[in-house]
Amino acid sequence: MRENEASAVRASPNAFSLQAQAFRGLGIAAAAAAVLAYLGALGTGEAPLGLRLAYWAAVIMPGSFLGMGVSALVRSWGGLESRRWLEIALVALLVSLPHSFIVIVVSALFFGVEMITPMLVLQFWLAVLLITLVLTAINYLANADIQSRAPAVQPAMALPDAAQPVTIQSAQPETAPAIPPLLAEKLPVNLRSARLLAIEAEDHYLRVHTDAGSNLVLMRMTDACALLEDAPGARVHRSWWVARAAVTSGGQRAGRMMLDLSSGLQVPVSRAMQQRLKGSGWFSQGS
Repeated sequence: MRENEASAVRASPNAFSLQAQAFRGLGIAAAAAAVLAYLGALGTGEAPLGLRLAYWAAVIMPGSFLGMGVSALVRSWGGLESRRWLEIALVALLVSLPHSFIVIVVSALFFGVEMITPMLVLQFWLAVLLITLVLTAINYLANADIQSRAPAVQPAMALPDAAQPVTIQSAQPETAPAIPPLLAEKLPVNLRSARLLAIEAEDHYLRVHTDAGSNLVLMRMTDACALLEDAPGARVHRSWWVARAAVTSGGQRAGRMMLDLSSGLQVPVSRAMQQRLKGSGWFSQGS
């Protein structure tokens, strides 16, 4: 039975990193809105506390969502991967430009704004840039543990009646494939020449696992698999493509077929793909 795409993504042990960053980012935004409202920042101190809370929530939350999108795009580009503070500054700058106009509109709705002049726009932009820079830095520091650590994989315990582990068949020594150029250009510079181990779907992104680390790219799984038609590997699950050379062992665990990769990842194999992999000679014995 084929698994639908949503359940395939939920089955991934690594899919929760994006969700964790999103929830953490929204929490930081909510806390910042509360602090700015309490302090009556930027001349809002004369307004009632409830109005200040509503105003700062309406100002900060759109910026938070803009920040998530811009940050993901900048990280996918990867040009400032080794210069984290420059990356933070670039994200803050890109967010502040459209967000300034949102702030002007919100300010006009809540408090009224005199004639909008270039000087007024500049003043709003500088204030937005400063706040955005601080919040972007806080988000980067808060999410550093999620972004830098390798995905935690919990060993799957076999049920008492589970089948014996299968052995991965290898007729000759294999090397993990190179990353296709169209995919490599979306990765940070330090990963572009690495060897490809696996590709994993995470919501609307793909996490590219290599022997030098992993990173998110904005691409559909079908498009990535089309680039890998001639690579020694297979799409073993709706949310996973795996290089054959990266697989070290596999077997039934908790009623599911799992593959162990050389990086420590454990990858589920859909029922539809199990027979195909056996027929292609991946396993030396049935599971």
